[in-house]
Amino acid sequence: MTLTQVSKMVDTVTLRLNEPDFKISNHKKFSPSSEGLFFPPYSRMGGRAYLDCYQNPSKSDFEKGNYKPQLTLRKRWIDGEPQIYLYIQFSAPKILYLNNFDELNNEDFPTICSELQAKLLSMGVLTSSEKIAKAQVTKVHYSKNILLPPFVIPYMIMKEVRKIDFDLRYDLAEKDYLNSGQSLRFHTKEFEFILYDKKKDLEKAKKGEKSIDKDPEVQLNLFEKFIPKKTFEILRLELRLNTLNKIKKELSSKVENYTFQQLFNSDISTYILNKYWGLIMENYQLINFDIDNKEKFLASFIINNPNCKITTALSTYAFLECIKELGIRRFRRILEYKYDRRSWYSLKSKIKGYKLKKISNQQLGYVSNYLSKYEPLYIKDFE
Repeated sequence: MTLTQVSKMVDTVTLRLNEPDFKISNHKKFSPSSEGLFFPPYSRMGGRAYLDCYQNPSKSDFEKGNYKPQLTLRKRWIDGEPQIYLYIQFSAPKILYLNNFDELNNEDFPTICSELQAKLLSMGVLTSSEKIAKAQVTKVHYSKNILLPPFVIPYMIMKEVRKIDFDLRYDLAEKDYLNSGQSLRFHTKEFEFILYDKKKDLEKAKKGEKSIDKDPEVQLNLFEKFIPKKTFEILRLELRLNTLNKIKKELSSKVENYTFQQLFNSDISTYILNKYWGLIMENYQLINFDIDNKEKFLASFIINNPNCKITTALSTYAFLECIKELGIRRFRRILEYKYDRRSWYSLKSKIKGYKLKKISNQQLGYVSNYLSKYEPLYIKDFE
């Protein structure tokens, strides 16, 4: 596969431009007017740490196919000096395709910067494509649409993933659509890892209900504009790094400067999505060892782990049986209530060191294989 065929997998991005890398040509387009940020009599801070002016696209803009970014002008005092920033939040695929189903390629980056510059010009903001490319990223969402094989729906994947304990440091939240879970989210204040049914999410948005997609209006009729050759199901994965600190923690080994140009990178998106999916697979395996037949399990353990004592075989079986019966999350909480977090990690580490018979899950394995490939997905592929 050539470089220009590589899928970028970048969706929502928030860029920060520092004055004087931008100029405002029409202050009245912002609410409140941004004149008070730049000219006397200056808008009063009123004891606040910063002062914001906004410009958000209207629903009618989206419905007319006029996709625009969300803009925030922010003035704050740093070391006794006023600083003004422009935050630009947008979906990169929607800038180019008016939907985030179609995925981006390396060659798309200059076009996206050029299109974004034109959008900003129409919104009363003057800047250049070069400044946009070098703008600092404060938030970035990496995503992938996964075309599932026949007779597999996203719910089947999420049903299995729900069983795991991703990590007790992460707060697990589940969102259900019509009594059948169509999304699953692992999140903290700084990040989110979301699995959801892309088609169901659009159906939900079309009914006026809350969807995962933050601004779905521009693509509500996406799957009505063509007649697919056959039915298909899409599982969407999104890894949302919602603060600059989190971006730095996750990607400091991959980039030097956290600019739009550096983070719009296929290797980075593939690396980070595979990292979090790998954590899911690692935790899932703990509940997927073959222990249904006690006699076969003990015989297999003794044969494959000849240096272990029988007490080790019995304690390993007990550990796996408790996980299967109670679930990882509940069992771990019981252990940590009586002992400490190190006890859980110690037991988990020992289990990894034994040769145990695993039960493979073809559906999750399919997702793993799909993520390892650099294949962009386009809506035209189904026409």
